[in-house]
Amino acid sequence: MKIAKELQEAIVQMPDKEKNKLLLRLVAKDSLLVEKLQHQLLEGTADVTQRRGEIAGKIEQMAGYQHYETPGWLMMSMRDSSGSISRHVKVTKDKLGEVQLTIQLVNQAFGGQQKLLQQKSRKAENFAEYVVKKADMVMKKLPKVHPDYFIELEDGVNQMLAYVHGYQPCQVFLREIDVPKRWNP
Repeated sequence: MKIAKELQEAIVQMPDKEKNKLLLRLVAKDSLLVEKLQHQLLEGTADVTQRRGEIAGKIEQMAGYQHYETPGWLMMSMRDSSGSISRHVKVTKDKLGEVQLTIQLVNQAFGGQQKLLQQKSRKAENFAEYVVKKADMVMKKLPKVHPDYFIELEDGVNQMLAYVHGYQPCQVFLREIDVPKRWNP
């Protein structure tokens, strides 16, 4: 909603104490904005690694959970973790973390749930489409990461690509989306 010019001028003319009170009330209504301000004003860059580590821990727990009945349930859990990654990026603008965590998400889903994925491959269409799109997203974001990190990322990216290309249900989606079989930085 756009604020009328007269109202903008009236707000600017308000006493600082009233403006601050109003600002704090408005900021409190947006949890993402509160988290962004918390990060920018109080935490700084050292906290990015800690936040990234917490999400990585959640991804490990997700992959180690042994009671998924179908690849669809696994995908739902991956989507939850992906939401945490997206929120982390919105708060911290951590492009490297987004790539690293997404690679970990896909690799651990395949690595931790290999038996389920092999047994239930006929019910895996949605899962396959989801992981192919995640792999494609990673490949598109890699050029935005500083080249100094490429050596650190290379093994994980190539493992992810091997999983995606080696999983039969992904083949249909790989024809539609151009995801390479190997990444050479």
